[in-house]
Amino acid sequence: MIFPRVVFIGGKGGVGKSTISSSIAKMLSLNGKKVLLISTDPAHNLKDIFDIEKNNQFNTKLQILELNPQKEAKEYIENVSNATKEFISPNSYEMLDNYYNIVKESATAQESAMFDKLIKIISEDVNFDHIVIDTAPTGHTLRLFKMPKNLKIWSELLLKQREKNSNLQNIIGNIEGKDILKDNLENRHLRYSKFLNILKDFKQCGIIFVLNLEILPINETLRAIEELQIQKIAPFAIIINKIPPNSNDEFFKNRFEISLQNLKLAKKLFKDFSLLEIPLYNKDISSEADLEFIIKHIKSFII
Repeated sequence: MIFPRVVFIGGKGGVGKSTISSSIAKMLSLNGKKVLLISTDPAHNLKDIFDIEKNNQFNTKLQILELNPQKEAKEYIENVSNATKEFISPNSYEMLDNYYNIVKESATAQESAMFDKLIKIISEDVNFDHIVIDTAPTGHTLRLFKMPKNLKIWSELLLKQREKNSNLQNIIGNIEGKDILKDNLENRHLRYSKFLNILKDFKQCGIIFVLNLEILPINETLRAIEELQIQKIAPFAIIINKIPPNSNDEFFKNRFEISLQNLKLAKKLFKDFSLLEIPLYNKDISSEADLEFIIKHIKSFII
């Protein structure tokens, strides 16, 4: 199985996405590949695992980028504001600035800005052999995959509304701005369309879901796969993480039996996909050295 250029690591919170994505990125770099490891989760863990400052290159093959929602939203809103001012009267600038100052603090704007930056990196960057994305919990990832289609609809509606409001030319400072707006929307749409094509190309992009042997992560993964299949996107693989060992202790023995039942369920539900099993480590995985435990179990998985 050829490992794709772009890999998203998704799943329910707490299942081990950051350690899995870090291990995959490190393993690829050890194989001589140039790798960019990106975190889109506001609760970043990568710099703690690798014990470096974010965005800092610490070896020649692996770089880390932790996207900052506030920073990305600020830059995103400034670009939108500047583009908007091309086709409105200067008398409206203050009102526009006040509006965007409020908008940039919203969670929706920050998430959209972060998605926009990520999509730009994936669509345009040619400097890396692989890009590994450590995502926020499942809902965040699914929204990212739906975004290209939503953007197309939004762009079309906005352009239609622009035509309907053409009689309000008294607030438009530059009539040619209409063409600028249209060009900006179409360029953005082309970038998102390219991203969608990458998502659907299994040679270029793969989605790996991580889950633990509990009912809630299993069910959440199943729902996520069903949503992606509607968009004709299938996961590259599913990693069953933190599989507990058997024990003579009654409490842990019971937990082990429950895990075995859930393992059988997971294998049945996800029989059509590649499954990788990783046992529970005997301590917290909190450093780069600890990643060797996971790497040992994924070596045959990464080509």
